[in-house]
Formats: sequence, structure tokens, C-alpha cells
Amino acid sequence: MHDPRKPRQLKPRTLQVLVIDANNFSRGLIGEILRSLNVTNITSARSEEMAASYLLERPTDVILLSWEEGDALDGLAFVRKLRKHEDDQLRRLPVVLITAGLTRQMVIQGRDAGVDEFLAKPIAPNAMRQRLEMVVETPRPFVDCNVYLGPCRRRKNPADYYGAKRRAGERVAERPAMIDQDEVAAQTPMRMLLAQLRQTCTHLRASRPEALSTAFEQLKTAKDLAIEAKDHALHAGLASFESYIGVATPLGQLEEPVITTALTALEQLAALPQNYAEARDSVALALGRAIQKKIAA
Repeated sequence: MHDPRKPRQLKPRTLQVLVIDANNFSRGLIGEILRSLNVTNITSARSEEMAASYLLERPTDVILLSWEEGDALDGLAFVRKLRKHEDDQLRRLPVVLITAGLTRQMVIQGRDAGVDEFLAKPIAPNAMRQRLEMVVETPRPFVDCNVYLGPCRRRKNPADYYGAKRRAGERVAERPAMIDQDEVAAQTPMRMLLAQLRQTCTHLRASRPEALSTAFEQLKTAKDLAIEAKDHALHAGLASFESYIGVATPLGQLEEPVITTALTALEQLAALPQNYAEARDSVALALGRAIQKKIAA
């Protein structure tokens, strides 16, 4: 087995990735994005126990750990256990933490637990590719001492900076400074509209009478934008979500997991460039099927 901390060229078709995510739909989204980048050797786990078993059974190059505060799967606890694993190869594996609620405090906690890099949701394919390049081509040195086990924490904000203020002798990645893809995407009309829709959905769950009409207005505007952009996948996803809230709200049967999953899928579709057609179609189709199944139940 190769040293997971030895720099090497990223070869997507041979890269072996373990995706850990407690949410089935979210795991599928991450898998679709990986496949759009030609990463096909993907193992998926929904729990810490399943992930630990797979790590012993199957070769792994990179771990993608999706985690939100409040999840049943404690992502940071998993990373701490991994860094103390008796198998030296396993405890040195690079970990990329994927989250929708990335804060400075989470970054600090993640670094202290042993996370290598961070990736914000919704995931831009280029951002995913860049994180994979970072942990494979320019991995952080591994620190093994009494007070800390994990990747070196001295490089600050490596995902955002490749400039001149680096420690002497530290390897400089030969690629341009990254732009925060999610920050850019958040400025688009569609992304801002989806953010408003997410807020409206909190009012829906609180049974505010005006919230349903507001949600329908926002969905109509979003669908019009999708039609204007010839974005058939996003339009289909919006229509599916519209059907769900139209049926479930009057019956008082709105379910938080369904709303969260649908909004996450819509935000992911808005972040995925249209040239990732196969991945986008898969996301829209999966969302449509999930909602139709829920409506029919």
C-alpha cells in the first residue's frame, strides 16, 4: 500500500474514495459529482461502524466525510478515532469534511480533530476537484506527537490561498489561487431566490398562513428563471418540490427531512454547471422519484 501522505499525480479513474454520509440522498449527490469528475471507485457508508468496516476491507485513498452539527453520525469524533487507529496507513488517510454550515469555529474544531481540507455545500465540481488535488498532489505532512495526531495545521486557509506568505521551504502548489465557488454562486439570482425559499419553508413548517402563497410565488419565479436559462433539470426539480408542498401543506404533513433534502438538491442543481448534464439529470430524477414516493404514501 502506498503512503497516503506521499505526493502523487491525481488520477481520477484509479482514485479510491470512501464517502461517509448519514443521509442517503446526500450520499448520492456526492457520488454523482465524483462520477462527473471521472472518479468511479466509490464506496459509500452511512454510519461510523460501516465506514470503519469498509476501511479494513477495501483500499482507500481519500475519505469524504459529510457532516452537519446535530447529525446522528458525529463526524469529528470519527476523525479523532481514525487519527488514533492502530493501523498507520489508515490513520494517515486524508479527510475532506463536507458541510453546509461551514463556520470559522467548525474549521478550528475540524483542524484540531485531524481534518485535512473543507468543502462547503452546495458542492461546485471544480471545488471538489481542487480539494482532491490538494490532498493527493500536495498533502499536508502528518504530525504524530503526544498532543496531536493528524495533518499539519500550520497552513492557514489552504483552500483559498496559494500566495507568497508561506513558510520557507513549504511546497507551493503550481495552480492559480482558488475562487470560492460557493460564494460566487450565492450571488446569482437563482441562488439568492433559493435562499429566500429556504427561509419561507421555515415559515411553512410554523404553519404561517401566508407562507404557502409566498413559496408558490418564489417557485414560479425560479421556474421562469430556469426556463430562461434552458435549465430543464432545475426546472424539473422545482416542479417536484412545488408538487410536494402543494399536497403536504394543506394536510399538515410537511416533513422536515423531505424539505431539507429537496432544498439541498435544488441548491446543488443551481451550483452544478449545465455541462455536467448527466449528474444534473440524475439529481433531478432522484428528487422527483423521492417526492412522488412521499406524495403517494
